Amino acid sequence: MICIFHFGGYSATNSGTNGIEKKGDSLFKAGQFQLAGLYFEKLSFLASDNKTKTTALLKKADCYLARKDFGNAQSVLSRIFYGEISDSLVFVAQHKTALCAYLNSDFTLAESQIILIKEFIADSSISIRAYPLYALILNESQKWLEAKSVLNDFVNFTVKNPELASGLRNEISGLYETNNIPKLKDIEYAKKLSMFLPGMGQLYCGYFWEGSLSLGLQIIGLGLTGLSIYHRYYFTGSTLAFGIFQKFYAGGLNRTEFLARKRNYTSVRTFNDSRKEFILNLLETKKAP
Repeated sequence: MICIFHFGGYSATNSGTNGIEKKGDSLFKAGQFQLAGLYFEKLSFLASDNKTKTTALLKKADCYLARKDFGNAQSVLSRIFYGEISDSLVFVAQHKTALCAYLNSDFTLAESQIILIKEFIADSSISIRAYPLYALILNESQKWLEAKSVLNDFVNFTVKNPELASGLRNEISGLYETNNIPKLKDIEYAKKLSMFLPGMGQLYCGYFWEGSLSLGLQIIGLGLTGLSIYHRYYFTGSTLAFGIFQKFYAGGLNRTEFLARKRNYTSVRTFNDSRKEFILNLLETKKAP
């Protein structure tokens, strides 16, 4: 907990808050992020105007970001009041909030921040700068066609060279071609397959040998059950042998769900990571003189 007390005779002058900000900046540059964050917290408390307070909170969030503490960075940014500050500062605050939420895997909040930027910042030359992050967020939410549209809008607005813009649009079209978009496995369908046809759920998920092994083990369990009953070992057949079958059957269902989720995660991760690389390269291209 951080406690800041005013003592009698003290007033938060501009020179005083400037000194606090400079000290915080100096500590940040020195890599002392936790201590720098305390100075920025003090600055936000003493600030007499919302612009200074907002700037202080943004810098404190940067201290958490530098430590990869995305949750606390997100919490600090939630304290920002968006009244009486410029559109450019509103953009920085909401864009950073979206970035923290994205890094914290809170894609719903991240997307909502970008939507606020689009809706309430009238200057499109400012709001368009959020589109690369917006595309990354949409990719993680598996809204790939929307991400494609957002990237095309970004290129159309920011790339003035017609030949370069055309090439980028073609590349985006290829990256998000229907055949390239991940075909996700239906987890419930995979479980039902394994429920009625042991091993088929694993086969559906693309794991042939696991499916074959699961089917084989369950056949062995049933075979032992029938053999025990045939030899009149009724109690053994109904408990031990059939118990083996039940364990393999239940295990097969659980394994099917795991493999379906694994297959989907791998497919989505591979697709999104390659598109992430393109988006980051696109940003670097825009930064180049």
